[in-house]
Amino acid sequence: MSDDRPYNCGLSRRELERECAWLMRHLPDDPDRLAKLIAQVIVTLIDKNNAAIARHQARDDDHKPGAP
Repeated sequence: MSDDRPYNCGLSRRELERECAWLMRHLPDDPDRLAKLIAQVIVTLIDKNNAAIARHQARDDDHKPGAP
């Protein structure tokens, strides 16, 4: 028996886009500072997505040894 339901794990594209827009709401004039901001935004988005994935996996974990 197959499970045809979508397996959503992590943030959705829309959630990532909203977070990115929020983080980049104040753009600096200096190109060096802009590059630093973009790097910070990428790292922040990855961290937030990893946290969402961890919450999803923890919800499905039955805490039994050897279980996938």
